[in-house]
Amino acid sequence: VAGAATSLGSAVVFFPKFVKFVSPRFLAGSLGLSAGVMLYNSFVEIFRKSLLAFSETEIDQDLAYVYSTLSFFGGVITIYVLDIVIALITGRK
Repeated sequence: VAGAATSLGSAVVFFPKFVKFVSPRFLAGSLGLSAGVMLYNSFVEIFRKSLLAFSETEIDQDLAYVYSTLSFFGGVITIYVLDIVIALITGRK
């Protein structure tokens, strides 16, 4: 449902009649907000699947939550470090 709403909302920019009614700044903000909502939905779904996978093992529910949280933020840190390393290798800032 969220994907369909985002697609419908972003399709507005393809119709010049609708673009005249709002400013480009508002459109950019709206698309940024919808992208943030989609990212949030994706992250929550991934976290829920991770929690379920850890819970299926013989670990305590609280410990499964801790492992899921650490795995999520470990992935965030890994991507951040890779971004820095790639920037250093390619000479970009």
